[in-house]
Amino acid sequence: MNDDVLKSFVGENSWLFLVGLVALLFRSAIEKLAASLFVFFGKDYAPDDIILLDGKPGRIVRVGLTQTTFYLYEVKEGKIVGGTKLCIQNERLASLNIEKPLQKIDLP
Repeated sequence: MNDDVLKSFVGENSWLFLVGLVALLFRSAIEKLAASLFVFFGKDYAPDDIILLDGKPGRIVRVGLTQTTFYLYEVKEGKIVGGTKLCIQNERLASLNIEKPLQKIDLP
């Protein structure tokens, strides 16, 4: 009799298990989408911003819905001698060391 009750309970409530499983699978996707939207609609990063990415000079080329594109430059003796293009998923930007140098100002 206990087996019948258990089978009946599992059969009637299996949809709850499936809903929970689907929610766990989509949780990561929803978190990534939210992080991407904050970067895309936020004002922290904009195209043509001059930045330092882990100490390397660069420029933000494009801020897209899911990824941001950078041009990073190799500088020797004050001249650009090379560079790379780097595309990073927006949800990973928070874990990077990105700095925006301030403009030089004359102080009295």
